[in-house]
Amino acid sequence: MFYQVLCHHLFLDTGQSGNSWKCQHQQIVSNNPELLLCENGDIKIKEDLVERYEIIDMHCHIFSGLSQLFPAFLQKEKFNKDVSLMDMSCFPFSIELFDLNKIYFTKCPTKLFSADGIKTRIKLFSGALVLNYATVDRLVMDMDANHIEKAVVQQINPPKKSCAKVMDNIVKNNDRLYTFASIHPFDDNILDKIDNYMKMDIKGWKLNPHIWGVPIDCDESITLLKELAKTKLPIMSCSGIGLPQEMLDSAVPTKTTKKEVMTQHLPKFEKVLNCIPDATVILAHSGCFDFQYIIDLMKKFPNTYTDISIQPAANIKKLIDEIGSDRILFGTDYPFVTQAFSILSVLRATGDEQERINILGKNAKKLLRI
Repeated sequence: MFYQVLCHHLFLDTGQSGNSWKCQHQQIVSNNPELLLCENGDIKIKEDLVERYEIIDMHCHIFSGLSQLFPAFLQKEKFNKDVSLMDMSCFPFSIELFDLNKIYFTKCPTKLFSADGIKTRIKLFSGALVLNYATVDRLVMDMDANHIEKAVVQQINPPKKSCAKVMDNIVKNNDRLYTFASIHPFDDNILDKIDNYMKMDIKGWKLNPHIWGVPIDCDESITLLKELAKTKLPIMSCSGIGLPQEMLDSAVPTKTTKKEVMTQHLPKFEKVLNCIPDATVILAHSGCFDFQYIIDLMKKFPNTYTDISIQPAANIKKLIDEIGSDRILFGTDYPFVTQAFSILSVLRATGDEQERINILGKNAKKLLRI
């Protein structure tokens, strides 16, 4: 709790942190001419580069979709158009560590007792608190800045709690937003929850092994997945370890964090996919730091898709070269990552216009049936 309170004061109670970091953000823009600096210190893509595409963000978050994960005293939205979400978010771990060619667009320190190591440890605790500022209005504002037409806001529910009704109301009152539903593997009344969700306006299902601390291939997860597969809606799961091995071998992440990220180690998904062979499964984040496994897995299971949120251009190009562009989805993991970075990564990875059309929106329209 001490870390959370400290980080809240260091990074979140600001309106001023964005101004103080603008010069560093400007350096990012100067080094990447496809980007522009917003007045609030955030970064956006140049409109003329994307205005001809119908961009659909398949992987983003708002506070309402994850609010049940927070203790009651933190369940409060804070709309502020003037604050930089990049300053607060998980990634990059610091502006000094920003690198557009790295996964999550950040270098990863391996020494805890260093300036970068301490900043990273703090960010691993505090980064989730950016969600308090991720309101519907702020998401739409940032979508407009990056010419994103529609977005899928993902739900994450803890056991015996649900944001279902709130999220259903949000998507029914905003024709630019869709949602994937969330059911915890340890819930008692899974079939009833599935039935209730199917009466709502959902487009798919979302699993979050690392947030729940529940392995994707455990018996409870497999049982849930088999029931979800019967609905014929796409199933998305976060996939792959969220930190590089050299960082996991260090003292920068806590022991709890190290254990949680292994719940979705990409090789575990082979067992999962064999259990639901007819389901459409989206492997979110392209396996994160397990990227080396994603191509073989997708070749073996043609019913799989992946979103490229947090992946650099070089990895996206590898996916296109090996599996084509028809099963790759655009995603950002907003607000944890700045949307413009994922857009730029797709633009740099693609040389063919049809590849861009497929990844940025066409493939998503097919899965969402819109």
